[in-house]
Amino acid sequence: MQSPELISIQKYAAKHHISIFSVIKKTMSGELPTVVKEENGKEVTYIVMNPSSAQPKNDLNSTASEEFEIDYKKAYEDLNKEYLVLKTKYQKLVDMLEG
Repeated sequence: MQSPELISIQKYAAKHHISIFSVIKKTMSGELPTVVKEENGKEVTYIVMNPSSAQPKNDLNSTASEEFEIDYKKAYEDLNKEYLVLKTKYQKLVDMLEG
């Protein structure tokens, strides 16, 4: 069994092509295991990289997006109907206030 590798937040973000903010959110939510060490009088947060966690978990997201397809034409038609209903209600209110 290999010892865990420590990697900085900035290096993790660059390695996985995500923003530093996203990495910080993942560490705060507990998605990524972290270790805080003191260096030069400052606390520095490192992400613990195990061999099993070295691969990003994007495989789950890609399969989920492939299974879920959106019928854009139907969605557009539904939104357009709702827009027209709201438009007529709005016009009635404006007419009532003016008249």
